[in-house]
Amino acid sequence: MKTRSAILSFGLVLACGDGAVASATGASADGDPTSDSTPDTATADSTTADATATTTAGDGPLGPCALEGMFVECTTDGMDGVAYCDEIDGELQWGPCLATRDCMLGDTLEGCQSCTLVDGIPTIVGSATCECEDQVGVITTCVQTECVQRWEYECGDCESFTDGDCFSYSEGCESPLGCAQDGPPVCDRVWAQGFSTLDTLESDAAAICLLESLRDDVPGTYEVLWGEMGDEGLVAQRVHAFGDGTVLVEWSYDCPGCQNFGRVGRSGALQLQPAAYFDDCLAAPTTSSLIACTVGLVEIETGNPPEGYAPPFTTGECATLEVACG
Repeated sequence: MKTRSAILSFGLVLACGDGAVASATGASADGDPTSDSTPDTATADSTTADATATTTAGDGPLGPCALEGMFVECTTDGMDGVAYCDEIDGELQWGPCLATRDCMLGDTLEGCQSCTLVDGIPTIVGSATCECEDQVGVITTCVQTECVQRWEYECGDCESFTDGDCFSYSEGCESPLGCAQDGPPVCDRVWAQGFSTLDTLESDAAAICLLESLRDDVPGTYEVLWGEMGDEGLVAQRVHAFGDGTVLVEWSYDCPGCQNFGRVGRSGALQLQPAAYFDDCLAAPTTSSLIACTVGLVEIETGNPPEGYAPPFTTGECATLEVACG
């Protein structure tokens, strides 16, 4: 369940008119009512009636509610309390009337803990030491279901994990990347440089070597980068050629300044372009034509290949999704 601040309750004033004001009366900045505020009984009753179609006399509201995170004051066993609107059993409805709570929404808690609604009850979640427990138990490798597939992951404030890593914590499976390089590199890395526009190469000769090797179906692992080496990061792509007219491509967003999130991608066995494609690229190579033939992008969004991106020296079609690699 997601937490919401008292701004949500205040927003009901705009949506519902003056009748919703009492639900925000006595609300502190953290989204919980303060203990020293006692709204007029008639106004409070009017607020509850406006906020939900069903109420009980003295024990707080029941039934559906309008907005996740809103609250109303109530009484339970003769004590003042608060009831929260939350998604419970798939529907927005009022939680129980609570005279006491383990935490207050919006509180700053120790380590990576936070206070969030669970079935309408403010609950402390997270780790005081920022150690995150894997959510799936036994971790298996992510399943490849598309010819070119990507995963975007994040793990909040986690600093360590009981098992796995940030990727597995987020996605529930182990990263599919990890094909080993078979022997020494065939060519130097190809690095197309630029922030929003790719306009230079670290080495034209490396790009020519890549194109010649792929045309001749030379097996091995090739590296293609684009972007700038800085806090914003670049895309690092490894091209595994099998010598059978196909390549497997793995890429990751290499971002030294990023914390606890990332992007990775993997292909099946992509078919290489016919030899004529490579011959055309090599006929009268320039820096711009080599970038077009090896990366295929000029204008870029930093660290974020276009959806479904495949290198231009492939057809973009896969012979198979099941590729065995070292």
